[in-house]
Amino acid sequence: MRILTLRSLLLAPVALGYVVNEGTTYQIYPEALTHNGQAVDDAPSIHQAFDLCGINGTVIFTNNTFHINSILNTTNLLNCNVSLRGELRFSTNTPYWKSHVYSVIYQNQSTAWLFGGINTWYTENKNQANQPGRPISITFYNSTNLLADGLTIFQPQFWATLVWQSTNVSLRNFYVNATSNDEWGTVNTDGYDSWRSSNLLVESATIINGDDCVAAKGNTTNLLVRHVTCHGSAGMTIGSIGQYPEWPDYVENVTFDGVRCINSSTGAYIKTWQGIPVDQDSNGDVGGGGLGLVKNVTFKNFEMINTSLPIQISQCMYSESSGACNTSKLQIEDVSWVNITGTSRYNVVASLYCSDPVPCPGIIFDNVTFESVNHTLGLPMWNTTMQDEVYQCANIDGQNSSGIPCNRVAPDSFGGVSHNVQ
Repeated sequence: MRILTLRSLLLAPVALGYVVNEGTTYQIYPEALTHNGQAVDDAPSIHQAFDLCGINGTVIFTNNTFHINSILNTTNLLNCNVSLRGELRFSTNTPYWKSHVYSVIYQNQSTAWLFGGINTWYTENKNQANQPGRPISITFYNSTNLLADGLTIFQPQFWATLVWQSTNVSLRNFYVNATSNDEWGTVNTDGYDSWRSSNLLVESATIINGDDCVAAKGNTTNLLVRHVTCHGSAGMTIGSIGQYPEWPDYVENVTFDGVRCINSSTGAYIKTWQGIPVDQDSNGDVGGGGLGLVKNVTFKNFEMINTSLPIQISQCMYSESSGACNTSKLQIEDVSWVNITGTSRYNVVASLYCSDPVPCPGIIFDNVTFESVNHTLGLPMWNTTMQDEVYQCANIDGQNSSGIPCNRVAPDSFGGVSHNVQ
């Protein structure tokens, strides 16, 4: 039997929206179908569907455009299958989102259960970084045995996805496009972030954005990322970590395999905060002084095309001008870069800086080969006398057996590359 459930006002001439129920399967249709195409909020219908079948049921978003004008909370699901066949489009009411999003605690961030949208947030943000109230598009929270297959997010407001306090979560055939339509950039549009989660998979993804392509943040363990292409991003990242003294960060057993980085700022890097807290940093945030451990991380089978700084370890991320660099006590060890090839935009292939208090053991390069874009064109590197590729190193335990052709000391405050080093 098919049951049509209508939510309507008494004596109202038009129904306010509906879900269609067949057993434990609910199909959601947008309010616009009964409101002459107007962008009426579909959040109540979505909540209704999950309330009815969030346990041992199926929710199907039909092949229509749904308008999300208010926050969504569809937690406490158990054995619930969700199929998104249409498009979820969030409203442009930025004052509403700033005051109604859910806090995710980490870095003063917030989230709304939203997929995609238009350019409103990039224009409103005007190249700021961590703007309070700017929501993560979708957060998978307190989830176990979750598979998201075929998820597509256009112009995420902030980070596209966050996996938080979850285990056994897989994202496959994942697509993010954070392209701005005007002069404003897409800073902090991470494609995928994980925090306090374990046993994670990201597989077969294409991410076009202006920040981390995939980032393993604090207390991420057993993460496998493979077959991912990153355009214009900051590549594959551990961090940032070490921001909060009261929350030690442990990131262990992480593998990035089969990655292409095209026109990216960085490709494969680890970033920690400095060891002394600061009140304000270049990312619009505060913190530092956190402890923890990064261990057993492998970046392998990478191709990087026109990447500004292909490989980096920084233990003073965002606070290079604070005077507090070289103070981190967060240990980094057993990290390998294997079969990494490509072209560098400038003459720096790697900058590997570990702080004096915690030198890094077990740092390995195996078949890491780069050539500057200029050299591939038969041209010299401009405005520098250093025509060979630069590998900057500092406090690498066992450096002579690391396979890293270190030829320059890495500064403790090396934030990135925008020109050839002299």
